[in-house]
Amino acid sequence: MKKFLSILLSTIILVSSWTFVSAQDAAGAKVLNWVAPGEVTTFDSGKTYDVISSEEIGFIVEPLYRLNSNNEALPALAVAAPEISEDGLTVTFSIRDNAAFSDGTPIVAADVVYAAQRVVNPATGSQSAKNLSYIKNASEIVDGTLPVEDLGIKALSDTEIEITLVAPNPFIDKELTTVLLAPVNKEFAEAQGENYALTSDNLLSSGPYVLEGWNGTDISWQFVKNPYFWDAENIYFDQINIQVIKDVATGVNLYEAGQLDAARITGDYITLYEGDPDVVTVQTLRATNVELGISSNELLQNLNLRKALSLSIDREELARDILNGDGIPAVGVIPNGIAVSPVDGKSIAEDFGVLVYTDIAEAQTLFAAALEELGVDSIELRLVTSDNDESIKIGQYLQSVWETNLEGLKIDLANVPSSVRFEEMMSYKFDLALGGWTGDYNPTSYVKQHETSYEHNHSQWVSDELTTLVNALEKDDGNDFELRWQHLREANQYLIDNAVLIPLVQAAKTYLVNPKLKGYETHVLGTEIDITHYAYFEE
Repeated sequence: MKKFLSILLSTIILVSSWTFVSAQDAAGAKVLNWVAPGEVTTFDSGKTYDVISSEEIGFIVEPLYRLNSNNEALPALAVAAPEISEDGLTVTFSIRDNAAFSDGTPIVAADVVYAAQRVVNPATGSQSAKNLSYIKNASEIVDGTLPVEDLGIKALSDTEIEITLVAPNPFIDKELTTVLLAPVNKEFAEAQGENYALTSDNLLSSGPYVLEGWNGTDISWQFVKNPYFWDAENIYFDQINIQVIKDVATGVNLYEAGQLDAARITGDYITLYEGDPDVVTVQTLRATNVELGISSNELLQNLNLRKALSLSIDREELARDILNGDGIPAVGVIPNGIAVSPVDGKSIAEDFGVLVYTDIAEAQTLFAAALEELGVDSIELRLVTSDNDESIKIGQYLQSVWETNLEGLKIDLANVPSSVRFEEMMSYKFDLALGGWTGDYNPTSYVKQHETSYEHNHSQWVSDELTTLVNALEKDDGNDFELRWQHLREANQYLIDNAVLIPLVQAAKTYLVNPKLKGYETHVLGTEIDITHYAYFEE
C-alpha cells in the first residue's frame, strides 16, 4: 500500500535512466548506493565551508578524531585521547605509524601541520580559516600580521604533534574532529598547484575511500575502497555510488525500486511512512535561518523591518505543517540541546528563554514604522534558497506569510543549486537567503558566525560589542564555565535584539534506510547518518 501511495504522491520517473550498481555486482564487489542532497562545492578539506561538501569529504579524509553516535570524540588518525597540560594551553597526541595516503605515501605529523598552516594561510583563501582561531596565532596569520610558520602547531616527531591554544578550551577533543586538520601531503598539493582538488584526479585520500568520477560539477560520483587506509580490513564496502537527488519523489521511487539504499523524506512522505521500520529520524542541532544581506541592501539596515520579518513567522506552523515535524521551532541563535547551564543544568530554552516567536500585530506595526522611516510605500526583496524540495517549501511558506502579513511587501523567490546559493551568500551581495549553520560542539560557533571578521558573517554585520563577547568566549573565559555561559547568553540576546539573522527551526532529518544496512552512526551535528567507515550489510 505504501508503495502504491508513494507513486500516487510522486511524479512517475523512469528509474532505468539512472545508472546504479546492485548490492553485489557480477565480480562480487560489495556496493552501496547512497544519496547527496545537493552539489559539492569543493572536495578540498582545507576549503570546505558547507555541510554537503563536508559530509562528502568525510569519505576521503581521516580526521584526527571522529565522533561516535554518543557524540564522543574517539581516536581516528590519532591513536589515543589528547593529553592536555595542567594550564590547559598545550595539547599533544600521536598519530598512527601505519597510516598512508592513497598512493602509498606514509602519513606523518608534518602532513597535519601543513594542513593546518594551509587553512590559515591567506593565500589559500579558505572560507573556514577562522574555525581554527582556537590555535595560537591563527587569527593573526589569517589577518596577515604573522607568517604561517608561527601557527601554534608543530610536529615533535613523525608521529607526535603539539598544539598550543589561545586559551583553555573545554571542547578541544571535539574541535579536533574537524576535517580541516585532516592530513594533506605538501609535495602532492604543491605539485597540483591551482588544480589541487578541482577534480578526483587531483586528490590524495587519507580516508577509507578514494574519490572517482568527479570533475567539479558532477551530480554523481563514486567512492572506491582505499587499499592503503590504515584500517582497510574493517571497511566493508568496495564501492559507494553517490547520486545528487533533490526531489523527494524521485528519491522515494528509486528507493522503492531497490535502486537506492537510502532516500531523504520530507512533508507528506513523513506521514506516509510513519511507523515504517525503514524510517530513521535524527533530531539535529543544525540551525535553519534566514540570513540578511544587511550590508548590500539599505532597506535591510532598518531594524524595524528586520524585526517585522521575524515576528510575522509562525515557527510552530512551519515545523508542524510545512516540515511535518521534521524539525522543531528555534528558540534563538544557539540551538537548544547543545549545552546546559553550569549553575543549575537548565537548557538554553529554559535559561536564555524562547527569544523568537510570532506576533503579527507587532510585526505589522513595526513594518509600517519601517516604511515611514525609509520613505517608501512598498518593499521588494529577493529570497534565495537551494533548489531541493524542503528548501523550496520553506521559501514558499516564507513568501506567503510575509506577503500576507506585511501589506506592501513583495518577495521574489529564487530557487537555485546549492553551490550558487553559497556563492551568493559568500559574495555578501544578496537580500534574503535561506541558510543554516551546523557549527560544532562549542556553542560559541553559532554566535561567532556573525562576528565582524568571520568569513561567514554573510550580513557583514559590524559590532564592537559582539566582537568583545566572542573574544571573551574564545580567549578570556577559559574554564570559567559560569562566565562563559553568561557571555553566551549575552551574545545570543544581542543577535536577537538586533535581528542580525532570523532563526527558524532546528532541523531534523528523516530518511528511508535499507534495513540490511548496519553499523552506521548518527550525529546531531554534521553528517546525520554516517556511513563513511564501519557500515555494512547484514548478510
